[in-house]
Amino acid sequence: MTLSAPPRQRLLEVNGGCWQGLFARLGPDGREIDRFPTRLMVTDQDGTIEAALTYLNSGRTVPMRFREPPAAMQISAAGHWSLGIDRTGPWPWIAELCVAHGNRRRRIVLRHGVDSLESLTYAREWRPGVTDAGPDAPLVASLETIEADGATATRWSLDSNVEVLIVHQPGQPGPVQVTLSWQVDANVCGRIERRYSPYGLLEPLAAD
Repeated sequence: MTLSAPPRQRLLEVNGGCWQGLFARLGPDGREIDRFPTRLMVTDQDGTIEAALTYLNSGRTVPMRFREPPAAMQISAAGHWSLGIDRTGPWPWIAELCVAHGNRRRRIVLRHGVDSLESLTYAREWRPGVTDAGPDAPLVASLETIEADGATATRWSLDSNVEVLIVHQPGQPGPVQVTLSWQVDANVCGRIERRYSPYGLLEPLAAD
């Protein structure tokens, strides 16, 4: 696919259908707080896309419906996507990023308060019949702080091949850039970046 394909086509061709998942919520220190298994159904019914996430421990289902992807949803040519607010400012900040490869996906939900990170939820997702849940032991992310060009970045290393980079600029509330990278193998890396301008406005998605 290319960026010339309609956004809903790019989204559905790669992400439609059924996904099983295991979500792990991590605190600001990178340590797992809790985890929960899920099932996600992404369907197109009479022109309406529905993404219904079921929490298997409780049976509760949370649906999201839209005819076209929201304006603040960015979808790459490879079908990777991110969703969040279209403008940053002195208020809580939430972003969701997802990269996919074949029958597997990696996804994060970042929750940032006015002043600091509150939690990062990391999900491994896979098609039915594929095993990709990862280890049973609680997840502990490796955190590294990087200083470059006046910005401060925190790199979260999850599993052995997934990284999240969260960048802050002095004087700007909330993160100005979040990047999710998944090194699937030696030749394949899935990556998507959500970036905001110095004025807090969402910038166009960079090409894959």
